[in-house]
Amino acid sequence: MKTKQLGNSDLFITPVRFGASAIGSSAWEQSAAAIHRALELLARISQGAVTVLAVILVAVIAWFDYVTGDFSLAVFYLVPVVLATWYAGRVSGWFIGVLSAAAWLVGDPALSRAYGHPLMPYWNAAMLALTYGIVAYLLSTLHRLQAELQERVDRRTASLAEVHHRVKNNLQIISSLLMLQAEKLSNAADKAVFDECRDRVYSMARLHEQLYSSGEFSDLDFATHLREMAEMLVRSHTAQGCILALDVRADPVAVDLDTGVTLGLIANELLLNALKHGFAGRPAGKLTVELHGGNRNEMIVRDDGRGLPTGFDATKNAGLGVELVLGMTRQIGGEARIENDPAGGTHATIFFPSLLPSKPVKTEPQSTPTFHD
Repeated sequence: MKTKQLGNSDLFITPVRFGASAIGSSAWEQSAAAIHRALELLARISQGAVTVLAVILVAVIAWFDYVTGDFSLAVFYLVPVVLATWYAGRVSGWFIGVLSAAAWLVGDPALSRAYGHPLMPYWNAAMLALTYGIVAYLLSTLHRLQAELQERVDRRTASLAEVHHRVKNNLQIISSLLMLQAEKLSNAADKAVFDECRDRVYSMARLHEQLYSSGEFSDLDFATHLREMAEMLVRSHTAQGCILALDVRADPVAVDLDTGVTLGLIANELLLNALKHGFAGRPAGKLTVELHGGNRNEMIVRDDGRGLPTGFDATKNAGLGVELVLGMTRQIGGEARIENDPAGGTHATIFFPSLLPSKPVKTEPQSTPTFHD
């Protein structure tokens, strides 16, 4: 095929100045959003409508091909070929390819006369039709493979959701059995042990429920779980006659399931210790829960209760709950500090390594203090 050689006079380059990077970024985002909306619209319309649109594009390109004279626009016919193949199927792509080759032959008479042999334009048109047909075949194969891959991903996603749903249901059954067994006990201390076990199981069940409800199985927002668990424990374990204010300040922090389960158990132990030992016999108190993200995440549980005994050492004279906290913190590669707060009460801080979230986590507003009696 013979094409016109363009000189400097045929090119018009207009300098574009960007006043600020934010303006350029915003313009790019708007263009990308517009293209995305257009592709979504094409995916919703029927295959026949897409084919008609491709035919119209072929006619427009052929008209420009005729107007431009000896400047070939053969490569531009790939646009309707790709459009028809991707959204209407291989047969439609082949039809548009043949139509494009014929339009090129008819719409570029000046180029056809430039060949010495009268059959040369028809040979080139046949080669164009073959090229368009190969492109349509490759695109349709790619589209089929993409659809099969998406179908497999959907099946695996559904399977993972079902697994998490079943695990959550089983854990809730265990929690219910523990609750039923605790109701049969007359000893308050034994009943408290069953209640604590039930709270731990319920915490794990809620994490699995959050995973399959969100549809994201690689990570979850631990802030949502921490806030919900703190409110649940305060409602169920606040001593009678004590007006307790709960203040949760949780930044979005993405964690995987294993880390989330361990952190949930750690938070459960710290909150239960504060509720059991910090406010016994007190008419009022305040419990603060914080979660901060960064290169090194930290979770803080602080109360203004009685505080720890003088000379308390978490590594030597700790109870079972503190031992669980220390052990599970080491399990996730973190560090635990449990000490008296200078302002009064107990201050527990858990440091744990950051994870790179697979997607940005939506920021939720910090909760205002809630009061429980």
